[in-house]
Amino acid sequence: MPHSNGRSWLAVDVGNSRVKTGLFVSDPGPIEQTLPVCKACFNTALEDGLSWEELSIVGTGQEFRGIVVGSNQQGVDRVAAEWSQRSDVELLVVRDSRQFPILVDVDFPDRVGFDRLLNAVAVNVVRNPTHAAIIVDCGTATTIDLVTANATFRGGAILPGFALCATAMHHYTDVLPLISIDQIADVDNETAAHPPLGRNTEAAMMSGVFWGQVGAIRELIQRIGEPLTGPFDIVLTGGGSRLLSPHFPDAIHCPYLPLQGLIVAAAS
Repeated sequence: MPHSNGRSWLAVDVGNSRVKTGLFVSDPGPIEQTLPVCKACFNTALEDGLSWEELSIVGTGQEFRGIVVGSNQQGVDRVAAEWSQRSDVELLVVRDSRQFPILVDVDFPDRVGFDRLLNAVAVNVVRNPTHAAIIVDCGTATTIDLVTANATFRGGAILPGFALCATAMHHYTDVLPLISIDQIADVDNETAAHPPLGRNTEAAMMSGVFWGQVGAIRELIQRIGEPLTGPFDIVLTGGGSRLLSPHFPDAIHCPYLPLQGLIVAAAS
């Protein structure tokens, strides 16, 4: 990918239903040695487009480069078209993950999602260079992926995230209510969790969704890490990582990892 000496970036990640946008500033020095710092981040519905009003406020007086990526190529096209109408800043559209600075050792490298590979690109900056890393990205789906000590993406596991679990229970049963992500996020301040023993239907569902997610992640980290011959770092990212971080106290918490990986890839 083309090298840039620019220090400010507007990075956009287009998903199936949401668009994540972040304004980042890189510290002086090689970007391969430190991740760019997020100054502002917005998460909007795809149909609403980019948050131009907020971006114009936080970006006032700054020169930046624009870059967009996404597994939803129609959504990427939509963002690119909107960008050309609203901004004079050049936008780099990334459509080919084969140029990312990451070795990929899986059955079908071209089928790996952009976010998973960009997480790996960013993790190679923050992990201990002698350690492997297990990346937990908790969003609509939760992915648990391995990056080896020699900087290779080796694959991992994919499971439903918090909201997807709750939505599935509502849609595929006759009587269970819909539990919102706001209800799931409303945890007890002392325990940073929902009580495991739910005393009504909603509380029981929130217990199952919350502790089921935490338990599944713990089990997968253990099983993915067992064959490794050396130590490994755990890195948390994604919208649900705030709920997970108190229960993985030794993990590195990087909520903007895919966008930071996109900038590292663009600057390589």
